[in-house]
Amino acid sequence: MGFPKRHAAITGVYTTQQGKKLGRTSYSLMLEAIKGALDEAGLTPADVDGIIPMEPGMRTGALDPMFWAEQFGERPLGYMGLGQASGGLAKAATAIASGMCEVVVLFWANAGFEVGPRGTAVPTSAPREAEWGFGQHGAYMTTWYAMWAQRYMHEFGVTSEDLAQVAVTHRHHATLNPESIMGNRGDITVDDVMNSRMIASPLHLFDCALDNEGGYAIVLTSAEVARNTRKKPVWVLGGAESAYTDFYASIQDPWFPEQGYGVRHLGDLVFEMAGLGRDEIDVAGLYDCFTITMLRDLEELGFCKLGEAADYFREGHTALGGSMPCNTDGGLLSNSHNVSPSGMHTIEVVRQLRGECGARQVPDARIGLSFAQGMSPHGLSSALIMAVD
Repeated sequence: MGFPKRHAAITGVYTTQQGKKLGRTSYSLMLEAIKGALDEAGLTPADVDGIIPMEPGMRTGALDPMFWAEQFGERPLGYMGLGQASGGLAKAATAIASGMCEVVVLFWANAGFEVGPRGTAVPTSAPREAEWGFGQHGAYMTTWYAMWAQRYMHEFGVTSEDLAQVAVTHRHHATLNPESIMGNRGDITVDDVMNSRMIASPLHLFDCALDNEGGYAIVLTSAEVARNTRKKPVWVLGGAESAYTDFYASIQDPWFPEQGYGVRHLGDLVFEMAGLGRDEIDVAGLYDCFTITMLRDLEELGFCKLGEAADYFREGHTALGGSMPCNTDGGLLSNSHNVSPSGMHTIEVVRQLRGECGARQVPDARIGLSFAQGMSPHGLSSALIMAVD
């Protein structure tokens, strides 16, 4: 049996304010996002019978999923999912198709937590690090991706200027998104990126994603419910997850094989599910936690060959007006990275498919892809293909 295409649709999305030190709690942001997404769909909390709390209990103290079942309160929850947004919604679509539930809400919010050393408590007694924790390597995200970027640049002749092009393009997209964090600061140039302070060679400040607060929610419903919601349904055509490497603790050998690793497997699987080719994607949201990540996404998902992503990007394929505009809201580099931002890409693609993006709207966008990646450069990933009628 194939993936249950068009059995479930995204019918509501919502993003809270994104920014630094919002003066809110995570709970208040979550509740705002949940209510906002349900209201956009024309639904209420009483309609919800499935939840996907992103990273349940993380930094909130909530006893999930029982805590959230109590908050909705009107009916038992028939589905409680986990995972990144793209993969979580794909699993929820199969649950809806099986009759386990009809209305699922995926949600996340961050307030008061910072990524990296500033947000990491220092233990006062041993053991200070778990056996397989990344801290014992003296590294976390930025240093790990920097090492990965250096090796990629060495093998394929890619330059820091090539990486900077990603930041420049995504900042331009952000200038067309009034809700983005960085858009009101205007466009940047390659020189601006190169002259921003070095964080971990070869990654400069503008090669790195934002670190901010904010929340979001996505409502996924059955086809029957979707026919009566307020917004144009965005149908799920295929989606899956993949996990491969350790948590910032190991590197594969070879680093960049022709056949790819987990993301390549994921891409092939999702396109087969949807019955589509890569050239049929009109708009995409790809994970850009660092500029190098965006280039590797393009290669591993099969949009260009290994080592060719810098040329593919420079040719303008992913820019507005290109063959497959990506990260049209500014992405994680210039729109928002609220610690667990995988749903932000899905929300932007949904809005594009519904024709709601104003100055940054991709004309006649009907089929979209969202991709989430994390935990290690080739490791935990998920993808979702969506379409409108």
